[in-house]
Amino acid sequence: MNRYKGHSEKLHWTYILNSLITTGHTGNQFVRFALVGSSGVFVNLGIYSGSIYLLHFHYLLAATLSFLVAMSSNFFLNLRWTFRTHGQGIKAIGDQYLRYAMVTLVSYGINMAVLWILVDLHHWHKILAQLAAIGITTLSNFLGSKLWAFK
Repeated sequence: MNRYKGHSEKLHWTYILNSLITTGHTGNQFVRFALVGSSGVFVNLGIYSGSIYLLHFHYLLAATLSFLVAMSSNFFLNLRWTFRTHGQGIKAIGDQYLRYAMVTLVSYGINMAVLWILVDLHHWHKILAQLAAIGITTLSNFLGSKLWAFK
């Protein structure tokens, strides 16, 4: 039990909060990326659900609209908080947005395929299928963002 004492002290809330604020560490960046992604999930599901149930859009059209809104929201949060790329000009940010859009377009393709398979072939509920598809694409989004879009 004593050999784990030092590890449990590191799991204190202050340590966790400091880890979230620290820049440059891949593990910390992934935690921040996941938190930004979580906010994106709420944005995505809000737009997706509203488009389906209030505006009566087809679920694939709703997924496209929700993807575009969540992608833009996540880009700016990742730009300023996750990967801390401050002090850049408009052109540099535009280039990063283009790279980020390309990374997320790959994830979008995977998301749409998974969504279609789960809804049309396996008859999952549309919201649960969207959550599963988002979960599947999280790691590819992080790796593409870290290694290329926000490099």
